[in-house]
Amino acid sequence: MEMEGLVVSYDGLKNTLMYHGIHEYPIGGMIAEYARLHPTIIKEVIMSYSDLNVEPTTDNISVFFPWFINELETKVNLVSAIVITFEFMESVVGLVKMTKDERDSLFKDKTKEKGKIYEFIFEHTNYNKPGIETMEQLLLTCYLFYADIYVAFKYSFEMLATGDEYEKKQVDYFCSMYADNIEFQHIDFKIACFEGEFKSIYTIKSSISLLLFEAAHCLDRDTKFVKCANCGEYFVPEGRKDTIYCHYISPQNSKKTCKDIGAQITRSNKEKNDVCTKEYRKVYMRYKMKALRHPEDWNNKNTFEKLQTEVKIWRKQLSNGVKTTEQFLNWLKSY
Repeated sequence: MEMEGLVVSYDGLKNTLMYHGIHEYPIGGMIAEYARLHPTIIKEVIMSYSDLNVEPTTDNISVFFPWFINELETKVNLVSAIVITFEFMESVVGLVKMTKDERDSLFKDKTKEKGKIYEFIFEHTNYNKPGIETMEQLLLTCYLFYADIYVAFKYSFEMLATGDEYEKKQVDYFCSMYADNIEFQHIDFKIACFEGEFKSIYTIKSSISLLLFEAAHCLDRDTKFVKCANCGEYFVPEGRKDTIYCHYISPQNSKKTCKDIGAQITRSNKEKNDVCTKEYRKVYMRYKMKALRHPEDWNNKNTFEKLQTEVKIWRKQLSNGVKTTEQFLNWLKSY
């Protein structure tokens, strides 16, 4: 499969991603899209491949990657599908080129770092450690390395998007990627001519390079990231700068965007919260009045304290969508 990386035309005002057509992004839009990725979906894609138990060969690998990117496109956004595929391709090439001793040393170090991510990747698979014996083990190993890459990307993106003050050494390290550590930028540049116009074409070859490419232009143009009031993910507003809802598919309705239904959802949630608050207030005041009138009633005091403790948990669960308004009201009835 011929794939060099994320091929982007940058004209100073926007980025144009060239992959099966033209896809335009505002400056900062590509990294905001990539940051929406939930990497756990990658395991589902890997484990759905039909030839996992075969030995990795040039032919087997060349068959896998066109399938992989097509399958990813049905599960994740376009930027993520391309970057994930290229990161995996780079890992495969790197692992195959290593000597056995080099691989064994690398895998030994990786195994020592066992944690929740490591356990998740190998859980319910045919392997419990990295290696390249079969396509399954090779791909899970690439996934293990990719997880570290994405964590680093997401951490740095949030530093950029929120504008939070991090430790000076962290900021200095990030900025060093544009100076002392410029070799970490895996970005190729060409000038191409399309329909009589010259275009600046960049081929971005890693997650961190994508971040560095976009971050430089974001800082140069003072790009602002907004956290969507509906889905909670960051995006770059286009048009009105006071936009609070993104144009991505909403978590409530796969046929609608947050922009389409965000205001409706917010209004509905507010109404539900108002009902919950009103009903809780009634119960709260009932127990509070009992406590004032009968301070010697320890049963009432203990129940009142239990109510106040449990409502904090319920509010968090309601906010996260774990519990519904109906469940909350039924819980209140127990008091």
